[in-house]
Amino acid sequence: MSEFATNDGLMLAYDVAGEGAPLLIISGLSADRAFWSFARPHLTGLRSVAFDNRDIGASSQAPASYRVADMARDALAVLDAAGLERAHVLGHSMGGLIAQELALMAPERVDRLVLCNTLGRQNLYTRDLLALLVRLRTEIADPILYVSTLATFTLGRHTLANVPLGAIAKATVDAGPLQPVAGFTRQAQACADADTLDRIGAIRAPTLVLSSPDDRFFAQSFSDALIAAIPGAKGVEVPQTGHCPMVEAPEVFAAAVRGFLLD
Repeated sequence: MSEFATNDGLMLAYDVAGEGAPLLIISGLSADRAFWSFARPHLTGLRSVAFDNRDIGASSQAPASYRVADMARDALAVLDAAGLERAHVLGHSMGGLIAQELALMAPERVDRLVLCNTLGRQNLYTRDLLALLVRLRTEIADPILYVSTLATFTLGRHTLANVPLGAIAKATVDAGPLQPVAGFTRQAQACADADTLDRIGAIRAPTLVLSSPDDRFFAQSFSDALIAAIPGAKGVEVPQTGHCPMVEAPEVFAAAVRGFLLD
């Protein structure tokens, strides 16, 4: 059952699951709370708070473009609505950018930080990839074809060699409607404009950077740059996964998160 926070006149849907140390979960581009449904049951010992970013799921559609820092203020509003003065923060992909901004904006609210399959600065490849994703979302009307196309480079090759692509696409489409094109485009532009790399040296929260060997969005070099820039940050690789280890290997992913947050 959803509860709601508000920021910038937008309603932000969230829910709480589990018991233990509070953990705010921040999703990536075009991912709502359901994206975490495989991993959340394995995050034992943690009270996870997951929310739909603006422009997706049960949250409001934004009236205009915005920046990742605006989405970090959404995350703060969710913490406030959930009655949490301080929490661990886990961000995936775009959510990792949001988590970095949150840790810089309100360091007193962030206990430990987990940055998963993300980056601090775009390059030509990632900007071109975001532009391609917007074009695919705009031009492919068939949702099964769109999800199948996206999955071929979002998921790791180990996953795709063991789970039929058609089954992945059908399960995704059956889970709910695709994000509206306008919302997808606004989120993608916020990602393309994001740049935290020169500022994250100020992060003081203990930080874990999770990466995947077959991530064809953000290669290991992006994770290495985060580890080098954030004082004391350490890295862990989730084996045999692509861009979405919390979906492809949820138990292994959750174990890595729990091992860092509950140590």
